[in-house]
Amino acid sequence: MLPLMSSRTTEIDPKQKINGDLYCALMEGNTKSVADLCLRLQDHALHVITVTDDTVLHMATYAKEASLVEQLLDELPDHHLDKLTRQNGVGNTILHETATSNHTVAVARKLLKKAPGLLGMRNHNGETALFRAARYGKTDMFDFLAAKVCGYDESGLQFYVQRSDKTTILHMAILSLHFDLAYQIASKYEHLIGQRDGDGMTGLQILSCNPSVFKQEPEDGFIKLGMEV
Repeated sequence: MLPLMSSRTTEIDPKQKINGDLYCALMEGNTKSVADLCLRLQDHALHVITVTDDTVLHMATYAKEASLVEQLLDELPDHHLDKLTRQNGVGNTILHETATSNHTVAVARKLLKKAPGLLGMRNHNGETALFRAARYGKTDMFDFLAAKVCGYDESGLQFYVQRSDKTTILHMAILSLHFDLAYQIASKYEHLIGQRDGDGMTGLQILSCNPSVFKQEPEDGFIKLGMEV
């Protein structure tokens, strides 16, 4: 005789269900559902929904839903503002993720108004949001964030423009092949020109490892800046 099957149905954990609903709504671009679900949560849009500790705001930023992110920030209760500095599994804050797009400058402005401390937070690689903007070549975002640290002297600025392994925003812009931004950085922060990364390389030395760069007009780019090898 076959064993009788249990009449009990498997219960779904309420938190798991709402996380699934939020994730699906985000992936489908159903911004109204996301906003409505967040209103039911204790942490609102700062509710963690992934195993890598991403909040709803992190995920909305990944999904490039800038308008939704602004709405969620506007609806966030004041007593939750201290939680805006939450970091995901790799140490990225919402500002770190926002820094990877030129279309989210308004979001970055709102974030910094609500939580100014985000500007000086580093991820597990020692990168600030400004560094991330350089990594992804997002000039508009870079200019916005750079303006926020323009009052620092070279010593104070170093925290924002150099990560833990000594790589600077100039090194990173070159490594990421964002040469226009790299030239802008070299012009704006001349003290970075001769700085060496953890391997002892300057920006121009890294640049020289990419022969295709020198197919450009000889007077273009970094050569006229007098970068020392």
